[in-house]
Amino acid sequence: MSLQRQKAKPSFKTQIDALIADGHVLGWREWIGLPDLDVPLIKAKVDTGARTSSLHALNPKKVTKDGRDYVQFVLPHYRGDGHGRITCLAPLVELREIRSSNGNAEERFIVSTHIVVGHHKLKVEVSLANRSIMGFPMLLGRTAMKAGRFLVQPSKSYLAGKPEQS
Repeated sequence: MSLQRQKAKPSFKTQIDALIADGHVLGWREWIGLPDLDVPLIKAKVDTGARTSSLHALNPKKVTKDGRDYVQFVLPHYRGDGHGRITCLAPLVELREIRSSNGNAEERFIVSTHIVVGHHKLKVEVSLANRSIMGFPMLLGRTAMKAGRFLVQPSKSYLAGKPEQS
């Protein structure tokens, strides 16, 4: 009888290192790109407690263009060079009741847009909220993390690097 040699299973550390190298492990904060909104770079807090991603937006209002519903809103300080306001338009998904971490519920516009995390581009739903008193203008929620098949290393920051421009 011949004995077949089995390949040794890679160690857990080796597996994690491979996931980090491939950009599938995020730190507790990351750089995100929003190419549909002409925002090349924005800081986001990676929040496993938040189901839906959220973006700091001012004056959101529903508009109709070519028979489709959109939300027009202002992103303060996110023009391409990092200075000045930009007005954005994104497809409206729905109005949804969102419960914040303090337990209060509010109805928010949910829009559909692409995000870029490292070299991964994903289509996600984002709620629009006034986050002016929050530390980060964007939260990356569980649904987006699941879509990108990301793991989170909470003791690290910016593991994915800056978003690749396409």
